Amino acid sequence: MRRENVSADITIIGGGLAGTCAAIAAARLGRKVALVQNRGVLGGNSSSEVRVWVAGATKHGVNRYARETGIMGELFVENQYRNPDGNPYLWDALLMEKVRDEANISLFLNTEVTAVKMDEQKGIESVEGFMSGSERVITFESAFFIDATGDGLVGFLAGAEFSIGREGFEKYHESLAPKSGDNETLGSTLFFYTKDIGHPVKYIKPNFAKDITKTAIMNNRIIKKEDNGCAYWWIEWGGEFDIVHDNEKVRDELQAVVYGIWDYIKNSGEYDADNLTLDWIGSVPGKREYRRFMGEYVLKQQDIEEQTLFEDRIGFGGWSIDLHPATGMYNDSVGAQHSVADGVYHIPYRILYAKEISNLFFAGRDVSASHVAFGTIRVMATCAVMGQAAGTAAAFAVGKGISPTDIYHEQLNGYQQLLLREDASILGVKNEDQADLARSAAITASHTLKKINTFVPGAKLYQLEKAVAFSLPVDPEIKRVDLMVTTTRKTKLTIKWYATGKPQNYIPAELIGEQTVSLAEHFTGWQPFEINWQPEHAQNLFVIVNPNADCSVYLGDSAFAGVLSYLDNPIGELSQPELHDYTRKSPLLYWTNQKINRKNFVFRTQTTNAYDDNKVLNGLVRPYGGPNMWVAPVNGAPEYLDLSWDGPITIKQINLTFNDDVNEDIINLHHHRTAFEVVPELIKDYQIQYEKDGQWIELLRASDNRVRHVVHQLKMPIKTSRLRLNLLQTNGSHQFSMNEIRVY
Repeated sequence: MRRENVSADITIIGGGLAGTCAAIAAARLGRKVALVQNRGVLGGNSSSEVRVWVAGATKHGVNRYARETGIMGELFVENQYRNPDGNPYLWDALLMEKVRDEANISLFLNTEVTAVKMDEQKGIESVEGFMSGSERVITFESAFFIDATGDGLVGFLAGAEFSIGREGFEKYHESLAPKSGDNETLGSTLFFYTKDIGHPVKYIKPNFAKDITKTAIMNNRIIKKEDNGCAYWWIEWGGEFDIVHDNEKVRDELQAVVYGIWDYIKNSGEYDADNLTLDWIGSVPGKREYRRFMGEYVLKQQDIEEQTLFEDRIGFGGWSIDLHPATGMYNDSVGAQHSVADGVYHIPYRILYAKEISNLFFAGRDVSASHVAFGTIRVMATCAVMGQAAGTAAAFAVGKGISPTDIYHEQLNGYQQLLLREDASILGVKNEDQADLARSAAITASHTLKKINTFVPGAKLYQLEKAVAFSLPVDPEIKRVDLMVTTTRKTKLTIKWYATGKPQNYIPAELIGEQTVSLAEHFTGWQPFEINWQPEHAQNLFVIVNPNADCSVYLGDSAFAGVLSYLDNPIGELSQPELHDYTRKSPLLYWTNQKINRKNFVFRTQTTNAYDDNKVLNGLVRPYGGPNMWVAPVNGAPEYLDLSWDGPITIKQINLTFNDDVNEDIINLHHHRTAFEVVPELIKDYQIQYEKDGQWIELLRASDNRVRHVVHQLKMPIKTSRLRLNLLQTNGSHQFSMNEIRVY
């Protein structure tokens, strides 16, 4: 047995997406990181061992402009380019590459932490791990530790206060909590894959396979021969037991059910499945819930449903509060109970650290939340967002020599500004970085989009058998909307327009006005509607066009920055009462975007300031009460943005944040296939110039860009009073767009 010591600034235990993103975040900020993972691959539940798709704030496209940015966003976009078909092994490889590319990360795979040593100041001095297969006992010493184990092993060994199970109603007064508390949790799940091999293949079930015809599965679950992987999320069990200590028992039961389901598909005679065979069955259960530690704040149901605006927000989520019965697949009723907020919600920093241990952060599904609130923050992209926030906080604490709680009470703004600089998923916190020279620059653009007109050649008729809708930015006012319509007979058409509520919401929240117009028989053209609305601040407008079978609008096959269109077409889960029950139903569930994503109903407005060049410097880098980006049409020639200062400045670094259409629901595995490999709105080719002696000098040129956030560190500093960004080509969009430029 070999013993060794490893010293690092930060030790992160757990290599799921939370731990992986925490490690990358801290390493990029210059800290030495030890990443300790008890499996041979990274990614946790998303890895090829478990194969859960990485869901997050988009809720599979239900939420608008909700895809994560930062490190999780980087992973989504890069995986889309490399792995559009969702091969789980290629996802493993991407995560491994991203970690190994960081020189500041030392990776320890197949290493299970077995002990924690505390110091006299109620902090962790070291953790000890055993590396299986190598017979190495490794002691990890650090200034800070991050428990990203999911089950909360390190926090438990350190003596941090935690909860397991459901709190009773009296604890937090949550309507979804049971009357009395108990130890029930969400269960674990095991997946399987099948394939058609082109000839008949028999299946003889093992004698331990479950006869599912004798279980409640037959009454309240949906079995389809073509389903694979996460379509069987409901193969869940173990919430009545200790999901950790009874892990093997849970695994055995889940495997027995998988083999039993396959026996039913192959041998019941109910399915045409002769040529199908099992391709893969998981051996590692995907756990949902175990320990939740007590931080300085506990996230609750009310925070999700009311979308609490925390001052210490460090990210956002958007999955529904998604609670499953402890009996899982054997439950006599639904498989999931949902409560859906009206848009994405904010996550506070105070849930990411132990209140009584001086150097311990949490990331992922062991953070400080009630059982009910845990029902939404448990999904992996949201865990990844919290991972980046925890890794950034630990790096920040190392640099300042302060504790996790000191960050909140004394250094919150500096910490949030660091997150923003790294393109983290925060809403409504503006760039106030004093070191960013761009904030003092004057900006001018070659052209700016001043009108919204969604017409494109080839737009198709769309009969108004049901209502349709669209949302658009209003900045600073809107006087009129012209809608392109066609009639078959003399008729009347009504539209209604609504405020959308909170800046991150895209729903008809408050009726502002409505108008009915008379249309002649066989009319085709632009029909004006008088809106005349000037809100107190820039925000979005939600316009509903009432149904009228004698009237058609037009649907164009093109995305338009800041504009979305909707159908009165409820999500499919609402029609699956055997699987899904909803205690709170947001308009999000009824006004859906997925079936016409990147298409728009044809309308136009007279003028707007929503896309002005100064949006690049307004401090916001994603849609929030407006697009928060500069937009110009592609006119067959490059467009540029000029930054100018009153006098010469020294430039060492330039940060660019491009528009990668965060409304596009990109996912890592097999939920759906996105039509393109590179987001069309991303700038493909660009050039940066600076002015010297009255001449423009090329500083750098980039080709084939496919990422959102680019940091250019110059080999040699330059002095200038003018900087120009030339946008040469998009990846397919008919608009040039830009979220932010920073200069250091």
